[in-house]
Amino acid sequence: MKVMETTSARGRVIQPSVTLELSAKAKAMAAAGEKVLNLSAGEPDMPTPAPIVEAAHRALDEGHFGYTAAAGVPPLREAIAEDRTQRCGVQFSGANVVVTNGAKQALFNALSTATDPGDRVGVPLPYWVTYAEQVRALGCEPVFIDCPAATGFAMDSDALDAALAKDLRVMILNSPSNPTGAVWSKQQLGSVLDRIAQTDALILSDEIYEDIVFVESGHVAPLSLMPDLASRCCVVSGLSKAFAMTGWRVGYTVAPLDWTRAMNALQGHSTSNICAISQQAALAAVGRTDLVAPMVEVFRARRDRCMVHVDSIDLLSAHTPEATFYLYLDISRVLQAEGLPDDVDALANWLLDEHKIALVPGSAFGDPLHLRLSFASSDEVLDEAFARLAAALGG
Repeated sequence: MKVMETTSARGRVIQPSVTLELSAKAKAMAAAGEKVLNLSAGEPDMPTPAPIVEAAHRALDEGHFGYTAAAGVPPLREAIAEDRTQRCGVQFSGANVVVTNGAKQALFNALSTATDPGDRVGVPLPYWVTYAEQVRALGCEPVFIDCPAATGFAMDSDALDAALAKDLRVMILNSPSNPTGAVWSKQQLGSVLDRIAQTDALILSDEIYEDIVFVESGHVAPLSLMPDLASRCCVVSGLSKAFAMTGWRVGYTVAPLDWTRAMNALQGHSTSNICAISQQAALAAVGRTDLVAPMVEVFRARRDRCMVHVDSIDLLSAHTPEATFYLYLDISRVLQAEGLPDDVDALANWLLDEHKIALVPGSAFGDPLHLRLSFASSDEVLDEAFARLAAALGG
């Protein structure tokens, strides 16, 4: 009997999320009684702020149990539009907004409706794992653009020019960056936008970490620098990170009307609306930077604490994160040290299996010389993690 292939070429090309796999392995080890320190997942360890939870309780009491418009309830879409207008100075309305099941669906909606198979998509390197996988899943070609550690992960101008010369359909931007924690300055971002503006490339700007920023200049929104690009720019953001709402699944896109209509239609035939209760809770969150500020200060203190630890371990170094809750550890000296694993994947597995520390290997981000550590954990957990790292690496 002929064995039938059950997956398509598209299905076979998709690789599992390394971060989710690692986190699941660490949780399974912990459930089995092992004392694992899981610093792999991008998830705040703090509770969702009380006003948001209270809004969800009210929504339950008021009976928000039914379907909503696929793109989200109008008051939420209008609130997101107003918030985005204030952030970047470009006028938006609710008609520009689609509320999604997290930022991943927002990205997939945007790429699905903007590209055709064979199109090229510019991806900053190091990249968040999902960018490359979604691009490949759609039959497109990722074109990686180097953002070297030596420059603080600013995009290399020559590499960008070379990529744009390949007739990119979409250019993905990600500042603040996951995995590096870097924030592009006005000058750095302006240089990137100047080059893109000379082409026909669309822009997909992932700004999910825009509120978890430690530098005084804050987040620089691309459209605040070059508002004329609004006609070909889709902004992706959400509430998961800054408001500790990862499980609530609230992301969104803000885009030109034609792009938004296409994303709305696609979502209407895939998931339809996000949870109605989450939408009501989101209304209590959008624009409430006062709820975010205390968490940012906690993350800033943890960032500083981690950097002190890094400086005490001879084989490690790191660019000081300017945003997010990620520390991108340079392990180039570790890989050259005698008696230690000599590639990043082996090192990550060794640290988890032998020392019970879960970190994400840079290979997941297209980078063989770094490990990503999430400092969205308590001071006690972070101190113990670095103690284990020091013991493992001889620091």
